[in-house]
Amino acid sequence: MIRKLAILALVFALALVIAPRPVTPAKAQDVTITWATIAGFYTDWAEEVARQYEESTGVNVEIIDIDFPSLYENQVLEAVADTGAYDILTYDVGWKAEFSESGYLLPLDDYIANADPAVIAFDDISPALTETTSKWRGKTFGLPYYTFTMGYFYRCDLFENPDEMVAFEAEYGYPLGIPQTYEQLADIAEFFRREPGETLAGKTVEADFYGIGLMAARAPHVQDEINSIAWSWGYKVIEDDGTPGVTSEGFLKAVNLYVNELLPYAPPGATSSAFDQVVAQMRQGLIAQTAAFYLDQYPNMVKTEEEVEGARICTAPAPGAHTWVGAFGLGVSSDSEHPQEAFDFVAWLAGPEAQRAFAAGGGSTSRVSILTDAAFIAEHPLTAGHYPTLQFVLDHTAKSNFYPNYLFVPQGGKIYDEMTTWYSAAASGDESPEGAMEKMAEAIERQCDGLCEIANDALGENYTPVPMPFDYETFLASGAYDIDVWIANQGN
Repeated sequence: MIRKLAILALVFALALVIAPRPVTPAKAQDVTITWATIAGFYTDWAEEVARQYEESTGVNVEIIDIDFPSLYENQVLEAVADTGAYDILTYDVGWKAEFSESGYLLPLDDYIANADPAVIAFDDISPALTETTSKWRGKTFGLPYYTFTMGYFYRCDLFENPDEMVAFEAEYGYPLGIPQTYEQLADIAEFFRREPGETLAGKTVEADFYGIGLMAARAPHVQDEINSIAWSWGYKVIEDDGTPGVTSEGFLKAVNLYVNELLPYAPPGATSSAFDQVVAQMRQGLIAQTAAFYLDQYPNMVKTEEEVEGARICTAPAPGAHTWVGAFGLGVSSDSEHPQEAFDFVAWLAGPEAQRAFAAGGGSTSRVSILTDAAFIAEHPLTAGHYPTLQFVLDHTAKSNFYPNYLFVPQGGKIYDEMTTWYSAAASGDESPEGAMEKMAEAIERQCDGLCEIANDALGENYTPVPMPFDYETFLASGAYDIDVWIANQGN
């Protein structure tokens, strides 16, 4: 998931001017812990965090920056060889099961129990994110510190234009608004496609305008869009019995909707677009909306308002609200020579003090106390304007207890890589949706060596993820879709 490379790391570095408070009593000096993290802009932020921690605690933090495409393989190779190269591992949601099951990460429950509650404040982490990012077989193996949970972006200036509203309802028979289903998303994508010479919001269009922006490249994003459709309809990547679900009639319907009803209304470069290209399309005034999209990109998306005359950017849950929910996690390597010092750093970085500074600079925090802090959000509307929507999505996930089977399969990281190959093949036309999903099913069986184990017993006996309708009425009444409206409502 290369989306993390768009983190505003340099801004975060300026915001994270805080003095770390130790999680446990101070340790001996001259201890060095190594942190494997993502190369690029992200390293700038990591080095600033490490410097501040070193000055306050005396514990040295060595940053090992690794290009993201190599991060998974690099960490696994070191863990399998038991080299002790890294004290702290960085993992994506799809890797959590493998890293925990294979013994690459230490269980942290005892460390958490012995830590200063004020520093770690574990109960303040969003329950949805502890489930997707921290927990494995009932134990805690890491802490989330940056959430990329998905939602939806749209040009609310266009959606609220009286002429467009009248025209849409006349054509489709229902009011134009936030799409609550993927069928509605497809209608809106079709409706807003305009060619040069046509009008949009009362103005003549001089260049092609598209109804939707999609991340259909052979990159680790296209599966997040397609899986969100299938999950919201109740279909699974992996069935409850461990067999592939991607060739089921319902799952194929989701892939076909994406390929045949969304892609035709996206810019021609959609099949080579990742998240950053979609952000650019919005900021260039080329698209009306996204599909399921990473809410952490709000600080970049909202710049559209400065760069496109009259534009307003609003957010909402992805249609149906069951989407990719998770965060990047930090865990302590099982072969670390300094596990306590490594845990202390992880706990501080994921703790409320560092997370508040992180959020002030534009980071998407995992802390409920910050996501729901109306004063903080009002003070930082350009970087935290998506927080109310993000909290709605996280709350809905936790209340519905909806966690896809895929997240609980030890081979999830490898299966996710296979998704990039075969979902993008369907999008590009290299394979038919049916042919691509047949090959995806074969890949799942190959990676699991037959039936996949689904280790979700901690969620309850005979657990299965069942979609729960999202409460759009309450969401709309809150004004969370438009940060200015939401802030104004806080005074009522």
